[in-house]
Amino acid sequence: FPPVVAGGSRANCLHYIANNRTLNAGELVLVDAGCQYHGYVSDITRTWPVGGTFSPAQEALYEIVRRVKQESIQACRPGVTLNFLHSAAIDMLASELQNLGVLSRRLSGTELNALMNQL
Repeated sequence: FPPVVAGGSRANCLHYIANNRTLNAGELVLVDAGCQYHGYVSDITRTWPVGGTFSPAQEALYEIVRRVKQESIQACRPGVTLNFLHSAAIDMLASELQNLGVLSRRLSGTELNALMNQL
């Protein structure tokens, strides 16, 4: 299957493959590349700043995702379910986004869970 390579708002389009736009300084470029071999399918997704340097806001979000990923990996143990890992990652993301001011601290637990489950 073709890789997704998209910059700016085009990176928000699921399975964007037109790859016909110029990448601009200040944007992020997303690469989602996969492979298939004898019934095994895998993919990897990475994001980089087009100009080589994150803006402060981009870096803050990048670091949140990196921390949540690392903590999620550390939580992987025999007997830990994928549902538990997903729920824990959502909780960590919500907390981090509240700390950053992206999500309001005034949201109730129910409201926060409903919002985060849309991700």
